[in-house]
Amino acid sequence: MSRRSAGAWYRRAKETWYATVDGRKVSLGVRGRGNWRAAQEAWHRLMAGPPASARPRDPEARAVTAGELVAAFLADVRDRTRPKTVAVYRYLLDVFRAGFGGRPAATVRPHEVEASARRPSWSATTRHDYLAAVGMAFRWAVRRGFLEANPLADLRRPPKESRGAKVVLTADQYAALVEAAAPAFRVLLSGLWLTGCRPAELTRVEAKDVDLQAGVVVLTEHKTAGKTGRPRVIYLSPEALSLFRTQIEAHPTGPLFRNTRGGAWSGWAVVKAMQAARTKAGLPQAIAYGLRHSYATDALANGVPDATVAALLGHTSTAMLHRHYAHLTSQARVLRAAAALVRPSGSGNREPGIGTRLPTPDSRFPIPDSRSPRVAAEMTCDC
Repeated sequence: MSRRSAGAWYRRAKETWYATVDGRKVSLGVRGRGNWRAAQEAWHRLMAGPPASARPRDPEARAVTAGELVAAFLADVRDRTRPKTVAVYRYLLDVFRAGFGGRPAATVRPHEVEASARRPSWSATTRHDYLAAVGMAFRWAVRRGFLEANPLADLRRPPKESRGAKVVLTADQYAALVEAAAPAFRVLLSGLWLTGCRPAELTRVEAKDVDLQAGVVVLTEHKTAGKTGRPRVIYLSPEALSLFRTQIEAHPTGPLFRNTRGGAWSGWAVVKAMQAARTKAGLPQAIAYGLRHSYATDALANGVPDATVAALLGHTSTAMLHRHYAHLTSQARVLRAAAALVRPSGSGNREPGIGTRLPTPDSRFPIPDSRSPRVAAEMTCDC
């Protein structure tokens, strides 16, 4: 396959220069739009050498260990991935490194890694993310020539667990939470409740991001910027617009939503403030992200079209809605309506002679005892 590339190109979402090699996007390790010349030099160096897969291997070379593989992977992603994402990778891969770090990477087997993910304290989502991070590191190692083949190609991840229904708050529960919260945290809770945005989005909003005339907030840096390449637009209702106008008047520069000390909210500070408020309010299930789930749930329950709700939440499709709120989407409403046509109300309680006929008892075909194993098996199904 040809290794030709059209040259260095700038990836705005990552603020890093890339090149396309063998159909893959490869980071050149040069950051900043103004560093075009350095990016071109890095591209020429990349094109001058043979691909990693074509380099002859030294038969005497020592096999790379799993720990060395992880260290190299983390060093590579550090310059092309958001710091928060790198921190998550590091946390998950440190667990893997503690169990497998001293072994040759090529000897690690899928069933061993899957077993290491079955920690009692981990949720299905954490297990999924752990296995995803390990799999990503090994695929990267193959592309970079550290491994001849991927020994974890058959690694299986459990599906993520949806917290949607578990953390949704009613209007009364939200009011109780606000009442129990500290004054500065109340303002943040109001913003989350009224917009349905992610906590990490709201805590970084500044006055320059808000268009009061259009009634929107536009963020260029957000969770899905790398995937979509689009800004995140948060649409403001009249009540939300009033809240943001008040915050802009109080904080014309810097973050609009501030903690008790007047600084920006960190993720950890939001968690601690929520823990204090939910304990006082008697709502152990309440989490900051739950207000986003509540927003989506209320929108769908009130008949807002799926595509519109997805746009309000910042999703590019309705797939996420169907995964977390399947019981509320329009698809579910259509299916429930169809089920009602198949079995209309009262159809199971008709009296003899009204649209039904009772079977005539026949001694040749006795009614079986429902307690028998055969009948019990026929009355249950794994479908």
